[in-house]
Amino acid sequence: MVRSVLLVDQKQSTAELVKTYLTADGYEVDHTPDPSKAVEYASRSQYGVVVTDLVMRGGMSGIDLYREIRSYDVQVRFVFMLVLSADVLRLMGSLERSDVIKKEPLSMNEVICKVRAAFTNSR
Repeated sequence: MVRSVLLVDQKQSTAELVKTYLTADGYEVDHTPDPSKAVEYASRSQYGVVVTDLVMRGGMSGIDLYREIRSYDVQVRFVFMLVLSADVLRLMGSLERSDVIKKEPLSMNEVICKVRAAFTNSR
């Protein structure tokens, strides 16, 4: 089974770091900084997990991205990276099949563990 991850992060240095670690752990990773393009990618390919920032420029948040992709792919799991506390995300509503990583400072071990868990729990 191909373990495909869609990474959506507008900070290039963070995206490169996350992609490097996920690729080294055996995942196939596509990256785009543009949430609208992420919706396009997700409509054309099947991803097991979407790793995304919660707050993004350009009019679409991580929550908007989640809702858009989940409207046609109910199996995909989401891992949210955020600077805000996890409590803020919970206040925004319950997001099924998702997990949260506090971003600052970003722990690559936590990213890998959350993505592994998302793939394990998607079966």
